[in-house]
Amino acid sequence: MPSATAQVTTADSAAVLVATAADFEERGELEVARALYEEVVRRYPGTPAAALARAWLEGLGAPEGRTPAVRAPGGAPQDRRGDTEFRVWSTMYGLWLGVAVPMLADASGSEPYGAGLLLGGPTGYLAGRVFSRSLSVGRSRTISWAGTWGTWQGVGWANALNLGAKAGCEYCEPGRKEAVAAALAGGLAGIVTAGLLSREATEGTAAATYLGSLWGTWFGLGGATALDLDDEAMWASTLLVGNAGLIAGALAGSRFDLSSRRAHLISLGGLIGGFGGVGVVLITKPGSTSGDFAIPLATSLAGLGVGVLLTRESEGAPAGESSAARAASGLSPPALLNWSEGEPLAVGLPLPFPTTVFDPGRNGRRHNAWHVPLVRLRF
Repeated sequence: MPSATAQVTTADSAAVLVATAADFEERGELEVARALYEEVVRRYPGTPAAALARAWLEGLGAPEGRTPAVRAPGGAPQDRRGDTEFRVWSTMYGLWLGVAVPMLADASGSEPYGAGLLLGGPTGYLAGRVFSRSLSVGRSRTISWAGTWGTWQGVGWANALNLGAKAGCEYCEPGRKEAVAAALAGGLAGIVTAGLLSREATEGTAAATYLGSLWGTWFGLGGATALDLDDEAMWASTLLVGNAGLIAGALAGSRFDLSSRRAHLISLGGLIGGFGGVGVVLITKPGSTSGDFAIPLATSLAGLGVGVLLTRESEGAPAGESSAARAASGLSPPALLNWSEGEPLAVGLPLPFPTTVFDPGRNGRRHNAWHVPLVRLRF
């Protein structure tokens, strides 16, 4: 009887792991799914779940009731997230072009705009389909963000330089055609530049790039407001510091091989610090615009610094495997707080995993449970 009970428990644990792996696969986390399937095959051989996991790994089929993942000729699953994401973005960009081109042509009436919307979406989708098939996730996100960022830069510099405004008019807005032309030129320039420079871009580099550009924009705008600069100088500060943040993020992502997870956790630290600064302003009420912006700027910067210090990549991870995959495979399950002798305190992502425990209160039987690691100390 004890052996039968243990067999049931083992099969149930393996089934839970396979179900978890299937969920990761559906969300596109193929490395995590692979690690979990391999763990099932290694730890629970002979169970039905192990047979399903082995079939997935060998490319012979998919778990029961599920559509097989897209696979390369060698049987390894292909990550199609870059393909899908780029098609979505190219469709949206096509719709923007469908409106921008009639505006640039100074079209009158609603018919040209209607035709632009009818043609822009399908054209953008087809163009994205042609170019997206060979794009990795990192390169897809880099190119799409470059197109969006270039469009924003075009609009911003049209305002900073008052393109098309009447001569001698201090508070006039730029001409509509000039602003649209600058936006189109900036977006296309961003797409082409990123397409040429992002061949080796990873998910982490893409995340660090767009997060760096957003933080640079905030520091440029907040600093210009704190210094009470005029409109043109404020636009220039926002755009230039934003570009500096984009370049710094791209260099940091590639130089330090940042993962997307760590880049977002660092950014989260800055976000917490920034809103903490807003809270300080609401409590202390500095009474000046400079103080209202200087405090959140300082706390944002401090939060980013704390985020850098408290986060780090998993050491010794196999090439191409994320820290989440390592955690799922059991190689290095991170806790919420991790400390090792001689190393700094690190904040991790506590991933729950199934286990079996002995409970004397249940007639001495073993039962399934979920383990959530909160603190891990090594001496």
